[in-house]
Amino acid sequence: MRFRKLHYFVTVAEELHFGRAAARLHIAQPPLSQQIKAIEDEMGAKLFERSSQKVTLTPAGAAFLPQARAMIENWEKIQESVRGVATGKAGNLSLGFVWAAGTPHFSAGIASFKQNNPEITLNLEEMTTSQALDALHAEKLDIAMVLYNPLMDTADLEHQHYESQQHILALPEHHPLAELAVVPLIKLHQLPFISFARQAHPSLYDQIMHHLHSAGVEPNIVQVARLTQTTRTLVAAGVGIALVPDSTQFDQREGLTFRPIEGKLPELAIHFMWRKNSQSPLMSRLIDHLQEHGVRSQ
Repeated sequence: MRFRKLHYFVTVAEELHFGRAAARLHIAQPPLSQQIKAIEDEMGAKLFERSSQKVTLTPAGAAFLPQARAMIENWEKIQESVRGVATGKAGNLSLGFVWAAGTPHFSAGIASFKQNNPEITLNLEEMTTSQALDALHAEKLDIAMVLYNPLMDTADLEHQHYESQQHILALPEHHPLAELAVVPLIKLHQLPFISFARQAHPSLYDQIMHHLHSAGVEPNIVQVARLTQTTRTLVAAGVGIALVPDSTQFDQREGLTFRPIEGKLPELAIHFMWRKNSQSPLMSRLIDHLQEHGVRSQ
């Protein structure tokens, strides 16, 4: 049965008058009577008692009325849900992001997006670039924010720039280099170094080592940390120094300080990445929102 016929039945049941019901529905009375007769034939039950004085619901009609209303309401909810997904105003989205993306304006952008879109579920997970790319290929993520390098194999992926950051030096608070306003790169030679694991961000790791070696710096790597949180803890504890994204300084902690570096190091380009031909309206809305929020926060 078409849902339009349900509207006809419910309207007549509410008005108990074919003329008023036809006026509400903006159709002529004879076609309305024909539609009600067609419903009764389809249902195999008489729904209305008609006389020249009045129209009343039969027991079958009275039993059908709440079910008809429920079907109409459910159909409207289904339509609203489908429209929401089609326009990117409803649905689920999984986002993996590298630690460098965790800036205050990123957090504020996610928070405002969720607040303004209560029908959307965002599943967020911090990952390394390698983990995020693997999850994209395995279709465990819809979109990722990774440290992008042109040498990456992105044949089956699409990407869009989000923001760029510079490297800064994380130091124990009372380290001799903390007395400098800017630290020349050469002063890092042979100092105890805390590094991230190469497999986490292989392209970035190789670029950093290339620039260090080109500047005559041989880092004395004393610890490899899997997580940036661990790196900050180890630096604050005096285990060594570390090169970190400038967004790291937003997470202040006791015993830790940061200094800009004089010398050439690779830029940290953070890109959105997703599988080709998979960009949904919801994904586009999130990307646009985060881009705009980031620009306004600069």
